[in-house]
Amino acid sequence: MTLTMSEMMPVGLCIATQELFDTKRYCQNFGDHLLLRVKDKNLDYYLVPFKRELNDSINSKKFLEGHKAAIINNIDKIISLVTGRYVQINYKTAESIVNEGRALIKKLLFVDSFQQISALEPAFKSKISLPVYSLFLESTKRKIG
Repeated sequence: MTLTMSEMMPVGLCIATQELFDTKRYCQNFGDHLLLRVKDKNLDYYLVPFKRELNDSINSKKFLEGHKAAIINNIDKIISLVTGRYVQINYKTAESIVNEGRALIKKLLFVDSFQQISALEPAFKSKISLPVYSLFLESTKRKIG
């Protein structure tokens, strides 16, 4: 049995979003591949100051809003995909994901630091990511059987 990219989208979005919740690693490792491993001189000039600002507590606020927006947008997409694909598989679980997603979006709107975003990762993982993965597995089993 083959899976399409479209079928993988909900799980893929959960994985990508979960990475965004790990803000400490995000800030510390930003651009490291190009800066440290590849040593790209064309981008080095731009990435080094960018990374310094990202990790500076005074300047990081301007990056915070964009980071929040990316996470909120991903959660919105996850909610949309769950509603469209998984409601017929397990209505209760799908409804729970939607409600938890909305609650998490509301919390994200009011965070003031990367650390506060990071503190929400366990809730995202347990209330959204793992249930989406379970629904994905169930939908795959139904497709096979």
